[in-house]
Amino acid sequence: MKAILAAVDELQDELITLLQRLIRIPTVNPPGEAYEEFVADLRAVLDGYGYATEVHHAPTELAPLGQGLPRPNLIGKLAGDGPLVHLNGHYDVVPVGNDWTRDPFGGELHDGHIYGRGSADMKSGLAAQIIAVEALRRAGLNPNVHQSAVPDEETVGVRNAGMGWLVEQGLLEGDAVIITEPFGPDGVGIGHKGAIWGEITIFGKQAHGSAPQLGVNAVELMARYLATLDRELRPQLETRITDYGVTPDNQRSTLSFDTIRGGHATNIVPDRCTVTFNRRLIPGEDLDEARRELLAPLDGIKHDYHELYSTQPTLVSEDEPVVQAAKRAVKTLGLQPRILISAGSDDQRFVVHNAGITNSLVYGPGQTGLSHIADEHITVQDLILGTKGLALTIANLMEAT
Repeated sequence: MKAILAAVDELQDELITLLQRLIRIPTVNPPGEAYEEFVADLRAVLDGYGYATEVHHAPTELAPLGQGLPRPNLIGKLAGDGPLVHLNGHYDVVPVGNDWTRDPFGGELHDGHIYGRGSADMKSGLAAQIIAVEALRRAGLNPNVHQSAVPDEETVGVRNAGMGWLVEQGLLEGDAVIITEPFGPDGVGIGHKGAIWGEITIFGKQAHGSAPQLGVNAVELMARYLATLDRELRPQLETRITDYGVTPDNQRSTLSFDTIRGGHATNIVPDRCTVTFNRRLIPGEDLDEARRELLAPLDGIKHDYHELYSTQPTLVSEDEPVVQAAKRAVKTLGLQPRILISAGSDDQRFVVHNAGITNSLVYGPGQTGLSHIADEHITVQDLILGTKGLALTIANLMEAT
């Protein structure tokens, strides 16, 4: 193990340079800018390390926000010894937003921090997974590895043009899958909350504002509906708590109504009102039951329910070999493993529910709290520690066979 740790240290400059290189290609999603450029560049990196590489283009129809831009997926294969470990990361990043004091795509290294959109989420994971394998090879090991870099994780979807499509096409291969999302060098991710996003419209009857008794006020019906949920459902959700740590820290089931639209003018009784909602489910909850709870107060009220996105909760056992290997790796680094699930969903849902690979986890060097913010960054220390953790995890899996 000492040889592996020393090899990562020797590769530190290469690791930093690779991350900076990846940050400087602005793969903003939506709509999906510079995807082809990024994949061509990363393919050249993998080719240089001796991988057999292939690019698979998903149908653009799987990216409704993608403006018809191409959706390439990169896979690199390195034959070796031991179980096939599939290392995966998404290369798309969220839009820049406001209030940056650094170049969002500069990859600037300053005072032990690397800045830029994707530095935490999750081009650091892609850089770490590549250099971790190189460290193993320098240490004299010959790992059996697939690397994949996929688009469109940030725009979720019941299906997507990245990991979801790879699974549908039978292109995800591996005895173990590690997704390098930003859980931190001590974070061992074994799942994520479930989710339902959607909108509910309540219908009333339009009338003159001076004679509201002749109409049915949809805005007032919606207000009563929301009040009923506050009174009856929210107290139940507050009691549903997972035993696992959650990133960001929220171990409860949640329900949020985030937008509302209703009415045309102050002298017209509104005939419809629409809200959007975001429901998050802890492991053990059921999507159909969550839908029933949400809609129960609308019995007898004319309404429309439209679901935008849903995924059931994902949870793998701590006894899975890759989870055990990661826990040992974190301890070797002198850290205490934090067993986590994510408050948001990620591509592990496709691995577990669609590909049926439960021997999977999320482990990456970035910090969740530094994702999607202005001046997004990662510390060089976390980048190196996370790379060491990945390398040790793969070595532990090889040792166990």
